[in-house]
Amino acid sequence: MMTQSFALTPLGSTGTLSFIALLIGLIGIGIYIYYKALPQTSKVVIAAVLMPMFIAFSWMFYKVNDAKLIVTPDSVTVDVPFYRFSLPIEEVDVARIRQLNWSVGADTAFKPDLRVNGVGMPGFQLGWFSLVGQSKAFVAVTETDHVVLLPTVQGYPILLSLEQPDTLLSHFK
Repeated sequence: MMTQSFALTPLGSTGTLSFIALLIGLIGIGIYIYYKALPQTSKVVIAAVLMPMFIAFSWMFYKVNDAKLIVTPDSVTVDVPFYRFSLPIEEVDVARIRQLNWSVGADTAFKPDLRVNGVGMPGFQLGWFSLVGQSKAFVAVTETDHVVLLPTVQGYPILLSLEQPDTLLSHFK
């Protein structure tokens, strides 16, 4: 088995609009605070909070379309903004990797429910989420038609939206 990279599905229109609305909202708050009659110290503190948030979300918006899953003979690496991590291949339950089918109401136990640590907005979920039927999962989902389940022996699944899920599934057969 050689190293192979699988692109995650880029943001769709809903996810893109969600990010744009968030960034415009942060800019709007910044403009409002700038013109609001507040002590200078308060304005500096608010700017010190808003600027890193704006930079972080802008970077995430830029990098999410370059996210990928990298499979080597020794490991599986999820390369997504803020959450890049690798697992030894032995910790992935390769025999149970499959595509989820939420569009027909199947596999609902694997649907993300509550965000534990991450970003959740319409059209984009990234980070750790509790699932409807399990304790938690790592999720990088931009659309629900091509979600692949990678179960781990550590007890949590990894859910990824892949551009070509069949290529990953055939890679592990």
